[in-house]
Amino acid sequence: MKKAVVLLCVTLAVVWGCQPPDCDRKDCGTCGNACCSLSFHLDGVTSETAYNAIMMSLKNGGADHRYRFSGGDDLRPYNVSASFILQGVHMTLVHHYNDTLNFVLKDDMKPSIHPLGATLDAFSISQIAGAYCDDGQNYKNLVGFVKGLNMKYTETTMAGCPKPT
Repeated sequence: MKKAVVLLCVTLAVVWGCQPPDCDRKDCGTCGNACCSLSFHLDGVTSETAYNAIMMSLKNGGADHRYRFSGGDDLRPYNVSASFILQGVHMTLVHHYNDTLNFVLKDDMKPSIHPLGATLDAFSISQIAGAYCDDGQNYKNLVGFVKGLNMKYTETTMAGCPKPT
């Protein structure tokens, strides 16, 4: 009986969990639920170029065709520190869970006001209550999406989804 319960638990984890690659950064409740917050420096692009690429990728389903665009806005007229904001949703491969994605873009500038690139602050949170440990799905949602943009980037973890020890 004990072996059957262990086998069932392992099977459910495989069926319902994050599907590799990029599933090694699980989060257990950092945001009161499973979440991941990353910052990406996008080399050689403006925030406007990145905004258009992100918006089109979300509208087209992203690299795995399970992303969708919820909305976005140009914040430049409001004289705030961010240039653009976007929101999307990602549906997991199995069991069809949805996770909310939030993106904020800022231009990186030299003192002489020449763009070096853009900073993309990206956040993913599980939409189901009780997603205490997510098997790395929120990290995968973000890093998989950014990889699909085909832009050179540097990644920094802001909160949640810690690197494996």
